[in-house]
Order: sequence, then C-alpha cells, then structure tokens
Amino acid sequence: MEVIKSISIIHSASRNFKAALDQCLETAEKANVQIKSVIPVNEKKVGKTIKKKDSDLILVIGGDGTMIRTIANLINTEIPLLGINIGKLGFLTDLNVESIPKELPNIFAGNYILEQRPSLSINVDDSETLTGINEVVFHSGTVAKMLNFSIFQEERLISKHKSDGVIVSSATGSSGYLFSGGGPIIYPTEEVFAILPMFSQSSSSNPLILPNQKNLKIMLKNSVKASVVVDGREDVEVYQGSEIIISKNKKSYSLIHPLSYDYFEACRTKLSWGQPLINLDD
Repeated sequence: MEVIKSISIIHSASRNFKAALDQCLETAEKANVQIKSVIPVNEKKVGKTIKKKDSDLILVIGGDGTMIRTIANLINTEIPLLGINIGKLGFLTDLNVESIPKELPNIFAGNYILEQRPSLSINVDDSETLTGINEVVFHSGTVAKMLNFSIFQEERLISKHKSDGVIVSSATGSSGYLFSGGGPIIYPTEEVFAILPMFSQSSSSNPLILPNQKNLKIMLKNSVKASVVVDGREDVEVYQGSEIIISKNKKSYSLIHPLSYDYFEACRTKLSWGQPLINLDD
C-alpha cells in the first residue's frame, strides 16, 4: 500500500478528544508526516478546508457519529479515512488511544488494509439530494401511529405496508439501527439495500435484501405527516403522495484498517454477535 505522507484530522466537538489528538500529532511528527489541518467535526467550513485529494489520510477522532458525519461531509474528497475511538461502541473506529503509538506508525509506513464501501443517495420530492452512510428511516414520528406506504424497485411494486415505517440500510448500516430492529448483519462492502419494515400490522413483513443497482422508491399513501431521517441527522417532513428515492451513491468511500482488523471479531465483541450462553470451549 502507499506510504502516508500527509494527514488531516477531524475530531469530535463534544467528547474529550485532546489525549487522542496529542498522541496523533506526536506520532505524525516522529514519522515526518505532514499535518494539513486539524478541525472539529461541527466546523461549517470542513468541506472547504479539506479539498479533493488534499492529503493522503483523514484521521477521525470520536465515535461512530463523528465518523459518519465526516464521511458524509467529505465523501467527494476521495481521501481514505481512519477512525480513532473515544466513544463507546466504535464500530467504524478501529484504533483506541492506547494503540495509536503502536499502530499509527505502521499505517503511515503503508502497512494497512484499504477497504471501499458503498453509500446511499436520498432524494425526497425532488429536493436536495442527501448522502447516507448507515440508513434511511421513514417513520410516523409518533408512537403507535401507522403509515400506509408502498415500496418499489424502480417502478415495479415490491410490497404494500401498514406499519410504523421502514428502515432502508446500507451494508455498513446493518450493524446499526437495522440490527437493533432485528435485521441481518451484512458484510460492509456488499452492494445491497436492506429493507426492514418497523412494527408491521402484517405477520409476514420480513427483512428483504436487494442489490443496489436499481433505485428504491417509497410512496406515502395516507394523509398523516411523516418524517425521513438520514443517519439520525437529517430530518425531512413528508406528506401524502410524497416520494422518497433511495439509490446507490455514485461516490463510495474508503476506510483504512490496521493489518490486525477483523470484521467478525468486531461483531463478536461490540455486538455480542453469536456469543453462546455457555462457554463451548470448556
């Protein structure tokens, strides 16, 4: 892999990031890696400060929320990202503060795994296109208030629903809200949409996984007001007759992992996935 000669750093605006930032700055200095910029994730000029291919790597200090926001804001830069976890779960952030002095020099030297992942484009009633990394949630916004809606692949009807809403997830997002709703875990590089109706009136509304080469369309049938939420950030109101178009984003994003990275180990430790009630090794 290519040697890392310059980096930009994005850090959380709410968590205690200073210890991790100091470690990154010190490690970069020892490795003669140029630091182009250090910016909080909530800085409005992030997209103007870090430009396309401006550096070799973006270090993101924070939790999964910081990482998702950074990817969405900087996906057009085509710069790979590496997450340093100072949050709780940290599914998208591989390093912790203690591992920075050991792992970061190896990564700077070109010893890493480069992984490319798909993202989502979301368009509501021909408004501004939004970028999604994890998922799109279409919901009533009120507890136990059902929506009547239909889901299409292009113009072909998939299903009609009466439910609290639906989650449409990328493969990366399958370990997030989709997983909490009982959806499947999907390997994060897969080019798919995962569809999960929420609290459906039907007993046969099962999760569905489709290739992302064709657009999905969700159409609201009844007259209640509803909302579309993208990655827990963007909240767009929709009304009877509204159409939500979900498509594969033309821009994918790249993550850098240390050579020790193991997605399945992350599933086991962070999600307790597949963990037996008893120790099967005894």
